[in-house]
Parts: sequence; structure tokens; C-alpha cells
Amino acid sequence: MKVNILFGMLALCASVIMSSCDDKNEPVPDDEEGYGYEFGNVIGTYVDDVILDTYIDMKDAATALYESVETYAGSRSQENLNDVCAKWRAMRIPWEQSEGFLFGPAALLSLDPSLDSWPLDKGSIDRVLGGSDAIDADRIASSNIHGFHAIEYLIFDGGNPKTTALSDRQLSYLQAATEYLRNDTYLLYANWIGADNMNDEVAAVFEEAEIEVQFNFSEQFKNAGKSGSTFLSQSDAIDQIIDGCVDIITEVGAQKIGGPYNTAKVNYEQAVLEVESWYSFNSLDDYRNNVVSIRNSYFGGRDKTAANASANSISAFVKSKDAAIDQEVTNAIETAVNAIDGVTPKPFRNAIQGGSNASIERAMNACGDLERSLEKIKTLRN
Repeated sequence: MKVNILFGMLALCASVIMSSCDDKNEPVPDDEEGYGYEFGNVIGTYVDDVILDTYIDMKDAATALYESVETYAGSRSQENLNDVCAKWRAMRIPWEQSEGFLFGPAALLSLDPSLDSWPLDKGSIDRVLGGSDAIDADRIASSNIHGFHAIEYLIFDGGNPKTTALSDRQLSYLQAATEYLRNDTYLLYANWIGADNMNDEVAAVFEEAEIEVQFNFSEQFKNAGKSGSTFLSQSDAIDQIIDGCVDIITEVGAQKIGGPYNTAKVNYEQAVLEVESWYSFNSLDDYRNNVVSIRNSYFGGRDKTAANASANSISAFVKSKDAAIDQEVTNAIETAVNAIDGVTPKPFRNAIQGGSNASIERAMNACGDLERSLEKIKTLRN
């Protein structure tokens, strides 16, 4: 879920399209207040080992979820519905681990709200389910009645898979919403990797659905500082990475955790409705994976930490400039992960009940500390 879309990224559309006319090999000077560091390998590692690796994982998980739903459509057994729920949870992992880089196609094509709008318009979903018209992509086109959470609402009850088989209308909605989610995921992947680099599976879906790929954003990012790139300098590209991390940790602490927690002090029933992923009780896993998104971005790869950080990572750059800031960011990342893990009682909707909760306040404070630590990286500019 992203409440504050990176509106400034929308201005990139024209420059991304115009870039195809430019000579991408013509260098442009870094701004005079840049970091004074050659970031070519850092940016390349970030794109290949963080962004693309995450989106490839998510693409594969979307395919697996779609196939699981189709299997359930053929036999509405409890075992098959349990598998749909497991596949939904599996897909949440790469999605939440991508929320540290919700710039580029996620913002330009409004794929973030389409995939993950919260809260749902539950009333509209129920009206569609109670109607008689066909349920297809057009019928559920509004972003707050499709996506992850519409599917979650259909398949979970009290944190567990529903134990009653879905009705025909519910199944039709589930199939339409899952296809929508799969196609959005494919779009996100394809607009980072470029139309010429899509695999056959994605290309076939796009051909049938008449979907066009507009960008090759990985090329834009890797060519930062060269003529034709959206990013006028490598330092600007690094700032975009930092800003993406700051945005998501601010959202986790102040909105995802802090919003429902503060509301619960005056209206618990309303607060529960604000808790993202409360149908599945997946909330704390989501928040944790948002911090993992930052960790991956900082250390240069999926599941990287300070112990095995890439030599071509932002951490390596920061350490070369100011080892104390690198250590501070490293500690703040791990503290935030551990603090979210330590929120009790679980699930999160239970933790917010009853007023003050020291474990929630520790998590919120840890998110704030990480935000401030990340911001210090920008002080390393010349």
C-alpha cells in the first residue's frame, strides 16, 4: 500500500519517451553538488539484483496464484482454497519487498494503487457480488475493488482460509481479480525490463489482452548521467533510491502502524478497518517485508545484510565516505526489523486494542530512527 504516490515521477513520462531519440552514450556532467563517486556498478547491481530480481519473483508468484485459482475453479475443495491462500501470502512477500522502490512504472502507470489500494471499498465489492451482471475486468476497474486486498477479502476469514466453498459469484470475482492482479504484475515487470526482454509467457498474455509496454526503466536507471536518461546525474539516481526507502519507512511507522494505533485509542472498531491485510492477519509480515525492502536496497541484493553486502552497494559507498553513518543505518535497519517482529500480541489488530502498547511504540520509534538515519546519507554530497 502506498498512500503518498511519488507525484514528481509523473513528470518523467515525457522525458522517458523522448529519450529514445537521444544518444544514450553521450555523457553529461554530474551536478557540482553530487556525491563525487562512480555509481555505475552500484546502480547496475541495484537494478539487476534488487529491483528486477524482486519483480521476477513477484511475476512468478502471480502466475502461481492465477494457476491456483484456476485449479480451485475446477474443484472447489478446501485443499484447493487453502492453496490459493498460501499462494496469496507467497506473492505478498516480493510485493511488500518492492515497496522501497515505488518509483518508475509503479508510479507512472499507477500500478501501486491498482495492485494494493487500502482500505477496500467493501460496500462496492458486496454490491458487485450481489448483482447479476457479468464480473470482468471492466466491472472491477476501480482500484479499490480489485488488487491484493479484494482477493484477500474473498478467500480469508479471521486470518485463515474460508471454510465454506465460494459461491459462483464469489468465484467469478476471484478469477477476474486474480487475472487483473497478474496482468498488473506483468506490466510492472515488463516496464522495468523492456518489451524486447519479456519472456514468452508475459508476451502472450499482453498480446491477447492488447496490453502495450511503454518503458524500459532499467535502461533509464542504468544510464543515469548520460544523455537521454531521465536522471541527469548518477547522484540523482542514488537520491531516488534513498527517497524510495525514506518514503516507505515513513509510511510504515506513521501510517501503517501509527495510523490504526492512534485511531484505536478512541475507536477500536474503526482502527481495525484501517489495519492493512487484517482479513489474512498478514499485517506484521507486510510491515517487516517493507523494511526488508530497504535492507535489500541498501546492501545491494535480496536477503543481503551487513555481513554479506555487495561490494557494489549503497552501503559500500556510504562506508567509504563515512563509516559511522553506514553503521548507524545498518543498526537502524536491524532494529526496525526486530522491533516489528517484537510487536505483541499478534495479530496486529489485537496489538492495537486497549490503548498504549510499548511494543508498538518501539516499532514506531525504530521506523522514525531509520528514516532519520537514511536522510543522513544525503549529507555526503559535496
